[in-house]
Amino acid sequence: MNISIFLIGFVFFMGGISVWLMPTFKLGIFFLEWDFLSLKFNFYFNSILFSFILFLVTFSVLVFSTYYLNSELNFNYYYFVLLIFVGSMFSLNFSNSIFTMLLSWDLLGISSFFLVLFYNNWDSCSGAMNTALTNRLGDYFMFVFFGLSVFSGYYFLSFSMFSSYMSLLLLLTAFTKSAQFPFSSWLPKAMSAPTPVSSLVHSSTLVTAGLILLMNFNNLVMQKDFISFVLIIGLFTMFFSSLASLVEEDLKKVVALSTLSQMGFSMVTLGLGLSFISFIHLVSHALFKSCLFMQVGYIIHCSFGQQDGRNYSNNGNLPNFIQLQMLVTLFCLCGLIFSSGAVSKDFILELFFSNNYMMFFSLMFFVSVFLTFGYSFRLWKSFFLSFNKVMNHYSSTVFMNFLSLVLVIFSISFLWWMNFNLLNIPSLFLYVDFFGPLVFLFMMIFLSFLILKMLFKELMYKFLVDYLAKNSIYKMKNLKFMDLFLNNINSKG
Repeated sequence: MNISIFLIGFVFFMGGISVWLMPTFKLGIFFLEWDFLSLKFNFYFNSILFSFILFLVTFSVLVFSTYYLNSELNFNYYYFVLLIFVGSMFSLNFSNSIFTMLLSWDLLGISSFFLVLFYNNWDSCSGAMNTALTNRLGDYFMFVFFGLSVFSGYYFLSFSMFSSYMSLLLLLTAFTKSAQFPFSSWLPKAMSAPTPVSSLVHSSTLVTAGLILLMNFNNLVMQKDFISFVLIIGLFTMFFSSLASLVEEDLKKVVALSTLSQMGFSMVTLGLGLSFISFIHLVSHALFKSCLFMQVGYIIHCSFGQQDGRNYSNNGNLPNFIQLQMLVTLFCLCGLIFSSGAVSKDFILELFFSNNYMMFFSLMFFVSVFLTFGYSFRLWKSFFLSFNKVMNHYSSTVFMNFLSLVLVIFSISFLWWMNFNLLNIPSLFLYVDFFGPLVFLFMMIFLSFLILKMLFKELMYKFLVDYLAKNSIYKMKNLKFMDLFLNNINSKG
């Protein structure tokens, strides 16, 4: 309990320090200065902001793990590997030398292998091997890239004079870690890991490492030929992952494919030359996607590990507060207006369609963005709009409500607050006259549906018992039929 209070206090302390110092703060620290073996770390706006979000998500995942994995025998092993995984991501975020970057990169891949292997069954072994081999391919590209840089005499991050083939190695390294096309197969297979691990891997750690690497080498990547290549790869990743999410039956893999689609969207943003906007979209995605994984994991945990969407039904028994939070996270995923996703998505969409790209690429981008609404509705439909005879029991706890509520509040308000006070990203809202009333109308309909559902659930059985029992129905001889009817209604309510 004391450790939890300390961690919560440390989160808010880091948040206050970050807000106060981020706009102008930049600090470089080195512990060893000897050619290749130099331990250098750089603290500036992007790294501090991302580390704060990473710390918040990590704290939420660690607390959620105590609920989700409290009966596992290897719980201490899981915590140990997870802390190594998170520590390597922090180190990669602040790294400013070849040695620290290579060390953090390798630790990230090795620890992810052991996390996916946690359950030690056939699916987890297959997913862990697929993840490890794909990441080792990226490690090979990275070793060659840094090896050539050392032999060329470049020991630090000023690689502006590199040749094109070395830059291509850097792009391939980032594509393997961020699961871009054609290296996307390992990301859905990594769903064999426990859901808290998926919440961390698919929000702010492993899949974002490739994009963080490209942003560190921003001057090298921002060349005309390379950003066009990055844009095309991001478009293909968005399109194929969005299509796959419409036919996938495993709901955890649907959420993983939505992560793949958003990583492709961030890669497209980087290909447009908007490195900082791509970073802001990563921050926004880390908040609402970790929250979405926790909510999906809670439903799976209460359903005895069932992940097939065809077997879900009657989840209207899920606490209404959790349902509302899940809907808000899906709104953020779609980038609807007044959500955090709209801060970056609105600007990115306007800039993309203001450029004269080929009709094929423009159509692919538009369809991929539109399919975001498709798989979001599919998630909502699978959990709450399907009906079957299978019944699941959900217990509403203050712990679970509060844990996801913190991330929901940050998902809605944090980026808007950052934009109005620090970032000043232009929000054009060219279609606000159309989308604004539509969103408010949809919210009013949904809130009315929740209120009517709660009233109907509470009053239906009481009305049937108190009113109909006094009338002629119970005067009938077939009382068994009426008792079965009332019990069936009560079980569904």
